Amino acid sequence: MTHQEVLASIASLPKDVQLAIVSSVLERLSNEGALEVSEELKAEFLSREEAFFANPNRGEPWPKVREELFGQ
Repeated sequence: MTHQEVLASIASLPKDVQLAIVSSVLERLSNEGALEVSEELKAEFLSREEAFFANPNRGEPWPKVREELFGQ
């Protein structure tokens, strides 16, 4: 499966499942030592994840955030 095929498959899933996948992948990479994630960043991510699951309709959509961050 290509990178684009994997992304397309993930994009077809419900948003809460997509977020759970992201969380699982980041945790696995962190456990393998591939990423150095500070405890502060982990706590921030978990806080944001919790806030998302508490109210998934709140916040800005990714395309808007991406545009603000990267101009894309």
